[in-house]
Amino acid sequence: MENHEPTLHLISFDICPYAERSRIVLEEKELPYKLTMIDLSNKPDWFLDISPRGKVPVLLVDDKAIFESMVINEFLDEAFEGASLLSDDVVDRAIARSWIVYANDVLLTAYSRVWYSKKDDTEKLERGKKDVVTALTAIEKHLASREEGPYFLADTFGLVDAVYAPVITRLKASRKVFGDFDKGFELWEKYAKLVLGEDSVQAAQAEDLTQKFVTYLEK
Repeated sequence: MENHEPTLHLISFDICPYAERSRIVLEEKELPYKLTMIDLSNKPDWFLDISPRGKVPVLLVDDKAIFESMVINEFLDEAFEGASLLSDDVVDRAIARSWIVYANDVLLTAYSRVWYSKKDDTEKLERGKKDVVTALTAIEKHLASREEGPYFLADTFGLVDAVYAPVITRLKASRKVFGDFDKGFELWEKYAKLVLGEDSVQAAQAEDLTQKFVTYLEK
């Protein structure tokens, strides 16, 4: 940003996948930031004052609040120097946004149906597992057809990868509770391993994320 380097303060919840996305972008862009974790079951009044939806993440840029991870991530990429995490090509940028929406509305939603199913609601659980397989089938098809790689859309880590990473970081915990119903997608597994090796992805994870998420799911 020109003339002024704002202070960045991210409000998060330790196992929130959406907040993890923004932490990944902050780490990938090597931006200094303050991190505050809150308890979403007991939201402080000051947080509700700056978060109209009562959700994380919220990014305070000086004293101005930006909410929604997709908006925060594009702001961070556009506003600060360094390698862009989105293509300069207008069509490729639109394609990236399309796959980001897919991650939100299809893949993460499908996993959420599994993660948050009650243990005795086998019908909902099995429907969720089926939705995950359907979502991963489409992703596997994309990974097989891409012209560039090895990342989701390019040969370097980008904004789309930052969005898919939190699902990947939760797979170990998820499989400990629900089994490996989502295994068998060779290209997805290879991509997941690549993403997990990123310094920014590792730095953005909450401490003991796997155990914390297992505990959360078992509740």
